[in-house]
Amino acid sequence: MYSFGMASRWTALLCLLGAAACAAGAEPGLPPGRSAHRMALHGQADDHVNYLLYVPTGTPPVSGWPTILFLHGSEQRGDNPAMLEDLAILAFANRVGGFPFIAILPQCPKGEHWSPGVLRELLASVEAGLPVDRQRVYLTGFSMGGYGTWQTAAAMPGVFAAIAPLCGIADLGDVPRLVGIPTWVFHGTEDRNVPFAESEAMVRALRKAGGKPNFTVYRGMEHDIWTMTYRDSRLYLWFLSHSRPAGAGGFSVPAGASPASGSPSTGTGSPAAAPGGSRIAASSASSDALLDR
Repeated sequence: MYSFGMASRWTALLCLLGAAACAAGAEPGLPPGRSAHRMALHGQADDHVNYLLYVPTGTPPVSGWPTILFLHGSEQRGDNPAMLEDLAILAFANRVGGFPFIAILPQCPKGEHWSPGVLRELLASVEAGLPVDRQRVYLTGFSMGGYGTWQTAAAMPGVFAAIAPLCGIADLGDVPRLVGIPTWVFHGTEDRNVPFAESEAMVRALRKAGGKPNFTVYRGMEHDIWTMTYRDSRLYLWFLSHSRPAGAGGFSVPAGASPASGSPSTGTGSPAAAPGGSRIAASSASSDALLDR
């Protein structure tokens, strides 16, 4: 199903991104690495949002950096972005080196759920200060963030090049607004927190409506499937294999505004490729084996 070469992790991808960046001028923004931020909100239920930001090293490509909006689960809610430091996407970025994405990790306030309006305002703010490739903005999240992924993608059509909801509740009424978005769904069959049937029903409905979502089923596994999923390079390679058409709509906040059915199976799409067709090795043999279960 997946056939990656055995080249060094990310090497081919980084070379290609470096070549694309060579003609780019200096860009305003933050120094590379992770940093914590607090942004004032306008017209929202809360007056601010905390978030962590990961900025890649090196000069950005002419089109800007691919960008991931990452939504955590219920246990990370609060008013302290340090609670997000141990999330698996950051562990992966630190381990592989040269992670070629801006990663935005907002923190949902305690007792609340993800607000698409807040996320839209946050995306617009980050895009105003950093070189974001607006044709390659991706959305993913786990548990409560999995539901937030479905909900936010439905509320912000034309923004995300691809989405990856993990073990989240889904609203079948959103299917018409989601069917055209490249989607990779992940869920464990023994999940006691969010029933596996939630993702199963959503995938079936998307396929019936003409969508082609990938569906990775972790057989015998419970709720925590995100640790291995976000530490496997293939999800990020799959993201990079998708982009929105040039000139498609974006996520700017208007001035003055608040901001075929079937049983589940592992996705069978083609192996993700780095820009230009080069393939790179998966990051971990152990996590790869689990991803293919």
